[in-house]
Amino acid sequence: MDRDVFILSATTAGEPAGAIHQALENIDINPSRVQDAIFGLDSSPSIRNVEDFVNKAGLTCPSVVVSSGLRAVFFAAQSILSGDMDLVVVIGLGEEASTALMLASPDAVGRYNLLPRARLATRSLAGTDSALRSAGLVSDDIAIFKTGENGPLAVKELLEELEQRQVQWGMVSTGDLALLVERI
Repeated sequence: MDRDVFILSATTAGEPAGAIHQALENIDINPSRVQDAIFGLDSSPSIRNVEDFVNKAGLTCPSVVVSSGLRAVFFAAQSILSGDMDLVVVIGLGEEASTALMLASPDAVGRYNLLPRARLATRSLAGTDSALRSAGLVSDDIAIFKTGENGPLAVKELLEELEQRQVQWGMVSTGDLALLVERI
């Protein structure tokens, strides 16, 4: 079983379906290849039927809603690490915009000739220190720290800053949730 989860695409749009569509378009992948859509509620107090967003984006996969966007990233990563999924879209639902992240297994990257932007190095439900220990790093190794309610948006902003500054490590955290990201 592989131990890697890759971030392929990160996009923001006014509507969730638009963010999903852009994320798929950025990597030129057929929507039928996506196996799961995981929505995270952060600053969006109410949610309409997510199936409408999934269908409007052209996906045919199941979908689920969890309590936060960063937790949605964790669930998607776990489904890939367990070997149950190869391509998963995570959607952070915000009040004014939605952010979609396309995550993939190494098998999907190779099979569909995809180019990852980053790797999810480790994730922790026990805070940043636990994530760092798990990766064998110290806080000085991390060039960029992001926090915020909307986990997928924070991951997107982190990716952009990692690429712009050409640094290797970044971390997103919300409460005790911490996600360590390596630019590749």
